[in-house]
Amino acid sequence: MSLTVFGLNHKSAPVAIREKLAQLCGVPIPAVDGCNLESVPVYTCNRVEVYYAGNPVAAQRSFVELLAHNGINYDNFAEYFYQHNDENAVLHLLSVASGLDSMILGENQILHQVKESYRYSTEQSFVGKQLHRLFQKALEVGKKVRSETGISQNRVSIASTAVDLARSIFGPLSNSTALVIGAGEMASLVAVHLRENGVKKMLFVNRTEANAQELAEKFDGESRPVEQLEELLGRCDIVISSTSAPTTIVSTALMKQVMERRRDRPIFIVDIAVPRDFETDCQEIANLFLYDVDDLQNVVNENMSQRHVEADKARAIVQYEASQFQTSVAAFTVVPLINRLREQAESIRQIEMERFFAQNPDLREEHKQAFEQCSRSLLAKWLHNQIVALKKQGSADSEQLKLIAETLGLGGDSLPQSPLRVIGEKTGKLVTK
Repeated sequence: MSLTVFGLNHKSAPVAIREKLAQLCGVPIPAVDGCNLESVPVYTCNRVEVYYAGNPVAAQRSFVELLAHNGINYDNFAEYFYQHNDENAVLHLLSVASGLDSMILGENQILHQVKESYRYSTEQSFVGKQLHRLFQKALEVGKKVRSETGISQNRVSIASTAVDLARSIFGPLSNSTALVIGAGEMASLVAVHLRENGVKKMLFVNRTEANAQELAEKFDGESRPVEQLEELLGRCDIVISSTSAPTTIVSTALMKQVMERRRDRPIFIVDIAVPRDFETDCQEIANLFLYDVDDLQNVVNENMSQRHVEADKARAIVQYEASQFQTSVAAFTVVPLINRLREQAESIRQIEMERFFAQNPDLREEHKQAFEQCSRSLLAKWLHNQIVALKKQGSADSEQLKLIAETLGLGGDSLPQSPLRVIGEKTGKLVTK
C-alpha cells in the first residue's frame, strides 16, 4: 500500500481532544530517513488529517513523530485516530472535499481548505507526483458534486437562514437598514451575513452602550442609545434582537404604534433571545414579519433534510469517481510491462527482418519497404491483443505482475510496487483553479 491517511475529526473525537491538536497547524511534516514520503496535512477546526504517499510504515512513523514534536503521545489518543489505506483513503478524501464528511453537511469552506492545504504543501515541496494526481482529482470531484447536486444549497445555520428570509421579503438588501438589539454572539453572526449581503446600513443598540459601540466599529455601523429604540424601530427594515433581558422588551401595543407611523411599510424581525424580546402577538400585526429561534430552526431542519436527499446523489458521484480513479491507477500498473513487451517485440522484429534481408540480398528497395511495413502491421495486431489482456490485469499485485512478466519471458525485475507509485511517474502538473 502506498497511500495512507491518519487523522481524527468531529466524528471520532470530541472538541476537547481536537483542540489539543490545533497547535499542529503550520508545523512541517517530519521526514523519515531513507523514505521518500509525500504528504499533505489538512487541518481545520473539525479535523486533523495527514495524507501520505509512500511506505505506510514510514507514514505512521512520520505521523507519530509529528505528534511527539508537539508534546502529544500518539498512544494516549490512539482510540480517536483513524487510518485509511489506498482505495479507502481515496474515497475518504473525495468525501471530505465534497462536504460529505463535514459537521455541516455540504458546507463549502472545506473545499477551499483542502485546496489551500494542497497549495501550501506543494509550495513547501511536500507533494510529489502521486499526491498531485490525487488532490487534483479531489478538487475536481468537490466542484462536480456542488455543481451537479443541491448539497450546498438551502441555508443550514440560524444566522444565514435569518438573512435569507429577509431577502425573501425585501429582495436585495442594498437599500435596507438593519437594527441590531443586544450584543449576543448570534446577533453578531447575523450581522456578518447582513454585511456580506450588502445591507445598506447597520445600527446597534445595547443596554451597555460600549458593547454597541464595539459592534458598530466591527461592522462599520453606528451605535445608538437604548432610549432611541422606539424611534429606530420606525426607521429600520430589518431587526435582529438578542438581549439577555429576563422579560420582553417590546410590547404588541408599542409595535402597533410603530407600524402606524411606518404607514404599513414592512418590517422583518428576528427574535433570537431566550426569553424572547418581542411579545408573540406582534406577529398578528399586518406587514410585521416576526421569527423566533424555533421558527428559524424549523427552516434549518427542513433545509437540512433536503441536503440529506442531495447527499445520496453526491455519494453516488463520489463512489463513481473514486472507482474511475482506481481504474486509471490500475491501468498504469501494467504500463512498464506493456512497454517492455513492445520493446522486446520490436527488437525481435528488427532482428528477423535483418536476417531475412541478409538471406535475400537481391530484393529491391521498394520490396524491402513493403516487407518492413507488413512486419510492423502484423506486430501491431499481435501486440493489440496482448496489451488488452495485460490491461485487464491492472488490479494485480506486484507478485502477480512478476509472474505474468516471467510467463511472457520479460523478467520480473523493477516492476512497480503499487499502482500509486506508477501514476506518480506520469503526472505532476499543479491545478488549483
